Amino acid sequence: MTNLLDFRQQQTDQAKENLMLEQKKLNLLQQKLSDLLQEKKATFKIDDFNIGRMQLQYRYILSLEHEIQLAAAAVAQQQQQVEQVREKLIAAKKESQVLEKLEEKQYNQYLLNNKHQEQVMLDEIANRKKFSLF
Repeated sequence: MTNLLDFRQQQTDQAKENLMLEQKKLNLLQQKLSDLLQEKKATFKIDDFNIGRMQLQYRYILSLEHEIQLAAAAVAQQQQQVEQVREKLIAAKKESQVLEKLEEKQYNQYLLNNKHQEQVMLDEIANRKKFSLF
């Protein structure tokens, strides 16, 4: 039972590590998206009104919007991945808790059986003394 509990604990620890890794990936993707949005916002600040420069900025903004859409899709996909890993962690924790409760019940049953056997032995000893007095 202890080996199984250790194995389940290792699975829980691995699930925690996976969740932290996926969360870190999500944070990086969110930071990239935030940087792209800031860059797009900064691009709208036009100092000179040159037609060639404005056309160049317009094309650059279009490419930024495309990158922003891709980054937003990546963030959404990573959020789903994080949620899946979180659900696996919850399931692993539940399994560990079930096994811990089972181990506790088995231990309590073991103690109860020992007390019962001890009581039976004490009763036998008490009965022997009664009969040996006669």
